[in-house]
Amino acid sequence: MTESTVGYSSLEPLTFYAAYIGMILILAAFVLETRGVVNSRGKNYLIMMAIGSSILGIRAFHTGEWAFVVLEVVWACAALLAIFSPSAPVSDSSAA
Repeated sequence: MTESTVGYSSLEPLTFYAAYIGMILILAAFVLETRGVVNSRGKNYLIMMAIGSSILGIRAFHTGEWAFVVLEVVWACAALLAIFSPSAPVSDSSAA
């Protein structure tokens, strides 16, 4: 576990173990997407990424790892934006 925390030290065990859940969610989403089981624009993938990134962002904030806070917040926001405001599919102009 981490020796220094920004937040409440009593939350250290919770954020420590929750980070593994977040990591597993992100890695599972990636593996499932690369195997063709889920689509990277699909709700299941995006939900796994949003939850996993949010959990890891909380852990990064708790331990004061600011670069990872920014990374995880951006990933979580991108996933949430795609869930609640999906963009139109991009047409492939090279196929013409």
